[in-house]
Amino acid sequence: MTQKWITKKKGNESKHVMIETERKPREVQVKSVGPTPAELEKQAWDMLGDLSRITNVDQLLLQMKKYSGTLGDYSAFNSMLIYLQNSNATIVRSASEWKYFGRQLKEDAMPLNVLYPVGIPRKDGPGKAKDFIEKKRKEGLDDETIEQLVKEKLNLGRTGVAHVFSTGTVYDISQTQPIPGKMKPVEQDIKAATLYSTLKKIAKEHYTVEEETIVGGARGYTAHSGDGGQRIVVMKIPGEDENVLHTLIHEMSHARLEHLYRKELPRGLAESEAELSTYLVGAHFGFDFKTDSAAYIKGWLDDAKSKGQDLGKENLDRVMNNARWLINEISGRL
Repeated sequence: MTQKWITKKKGNESKHVMIETERKPREVQVKSVGPTPAELEKQAWDMLGDLSRITNVDQLLLQMKKYSGTLGDYSAFNSMLIYLQNSNATIVRSASEWKYFGRQLKEDAMPLNVLYPVGIPRKDGPGKAKDFIEKKRKEGLDDETIEQLVKEKLNLGRTGVAHVFSTGTVYDISQTQPIPGKMKPVEQDIKAATLYSTLKKIAKEHYTVEEETIVGGARGYTAHSGDGGQRIVVMKIPGEDENVLHTLIHEMSHARLEHLYRKELPRGLAESEAELSTYLVGAHFGFDFKTDSAAYIKGWLDDAKSKGQDLGKENLDRVMNNARWLINEISGRL
């Protein structure tokens, strides 16, 4: 109980009156600042380490598939952090990005903490890109002109290398609800032939790509092109769209991971990196390469282990970020 004096006036007279009050403490809501970038990064590296210790290839593929759905928009680290916080997450976007799809956050939406690069331009999400394309089509522009404008106006690919990170929040689709009259499709079914055609176009922007008959049982290979670059060769058999898609993803992964130049990397690990990338890209777009991928990876990992080499977390980090790049590039052209 607190004593307090007040003065009451009546005409020319003043009277001091003591009152007693019970002061209640002011309630202050403390906002959680969430985990630090260093804490999130450590969690992700620990998860990669756990993955690298899985010796059964089928189990490794099963575990890695959990991250394939978010790899198109998020790094290996963020894909794992998203799964760690919500194992049922499927499609994850920022609050502002969800608005492009005609969706808004629910009142009790649960955020997911992710790492954001500092010091480089922020990448534009697929929702913004689709919205931009739709507007340009309504203006009567042809696809070739629109594609050029997308490259000029939007940041859809890698925008630089970041060494400093901050944290931000994103939301799974389950934490959103449609905005009446504005909802747009979030996913689309993609045929293998369409995916192959799109990826071949992307590959030709970076490497020499050829389709020809290959003897000796191989379906494709990557070699030096003679002009300091790399040459990708795939065998395209009519009616086998998924097989040639599988091969092109695998060979482009070899090229992107620069296995031709990494002489210190045993072939068993190089082949495993390329095929793990292929499996993740296929899984993201709804193709199941598990049977072929598991047998292929097991054979090459056994070869690597016989020479004292194991698949480490650095290999898996390279795999997931390579898959992310491929998914991102393909999604931006569909």
